[in-house]
Amino acid sequence: MKPRDLWIVLCLFILGVVGLIYVKTEPYGNSLSALIGIWEGFYEINPNLVDSQFVIYPSGGYDGQFFYLLAKDLFVDEKWDLIVDSFYFRYHRIGLSFASGILSVLFGSEHYPILTLILLFSVFLVSVYCLYDLLPKNSKWFVLFYIFSPYSLNANLLLVADSFFVSLALIAYYFYVKEKHFLSFLFFLFTVFTRELGILFLAPIGFKYLLGKNWKLLLLYSIPGILFIGFIIYGWIAIPNHLGTNPLGFRDMTDYPLFGFAKSFIENGTFHFKIKEFPKLLLLLSFFSVCYLCLISLRQSFLHKMEILLPILGSLFVIAIAEEGYWRSFDNLSRMFTLVLPFSILFIDEIKNIGLKLFLSSSALLFFFLLIRILFITPKKEYFLAI
Repeated sequence: MKPRDLWIVLCLFILGVVGLIYVKTEPYGNSLSALIGIWEGFYEINPNLVDSQFVIYPSGGYDGQFFYLLAKDLFVDEKWDLIVDSFYFRYHRIGLSFASGILSVLFGSEHYPILTLILLFSVFLVSVYCLYDLLPKNSKWFVLFYIFSPYSLNANLLLVADSFFVSLALIAYYFYVKEKHFLSFLFFLFTVFTRELGILFLAPIGFKYLLGKNWKLLLLYSIPGILFIGFIIYGWIAIPNHLGTNPLGFRDMTDYPLFGFAKSFIENGTFHFKIKEFPKLLLLLSFFSVCYLCLISLRQSFLHKMEILLPILGSLFVIAIAEEGYWRSFDNLSRMFTLVLPFSILFIDEIKNIGLKLFLSSSALLFFFLLIRILFITPKKEYFLAI
């Protein structure tokens, strides 16, 4: 795949994204704020944080509202009295809110949706180039699977941080491979503060430099983790004075491996299977396919590419212990695969096995399912505009 072909694909991709955004927002007067997913309950308990004329849903919103409200709380209200669901699971994932909040300060918080969309897709496109450049010459066309990743696309259209996190991680890893260590450090720092799973990239890198007694680079790649742990401790001590509206613990959000998948087919004590459950089967196939890919890699060499294999294993662990609520929601579950797809592709020429082929094939099918879901299935919700 030549660079010119890549640019053509990316231009068509952006045009397609614009069309999908139009379809998703058309029932709400084409207000981009509809993508945020603000629930009436959080609007009422955080009255100073929601911009006027933003779309509010009486029947429930989505996670994009938490990044928006945190961005407003950071740069507009500045009182750190934000009240949201499970605050202590959210506040340390501050990367997207920080970046979008700065843009909102510069250009106006009423433009948060468009600013965040531009940010998310701009960083994504940069990461596409990084993956393209890292792939061997004969395998560069596999970048298409990342461009049309249903996981990244869905996360960006929901204005949540999963794709942003993965894009930052890819850019950071690209600079690491190119031995531009300061740039890699900066992007890994941002990655860790966007989602804590970023530490799994840094641990093998730090171990490598520990074995090589390269103390300078060991210290450099340890700083993001040290700062993040310090921020967690600061949060426990200083902010805020409440636990949020639904202070769930870790055990409340997890289950035994794949028990959540099995329980997601049971309602009122009765097993059921409907056609809309089919994507869960594809996601389960993806899970086992990537498990097989990782197993083969570990058998070949325990330390080989561990800096990207460990984050993949971490993602698989999170998927395995996800409670049934995650398995019932395509949006929630698909986001967990966002990291797995691009970093699995980096094994393409070294591990040619059925696992990777099955994963990429199921991901392609899920991309078409996502398009059908957006274009024909997702119902219009009741809404009103913020005062």
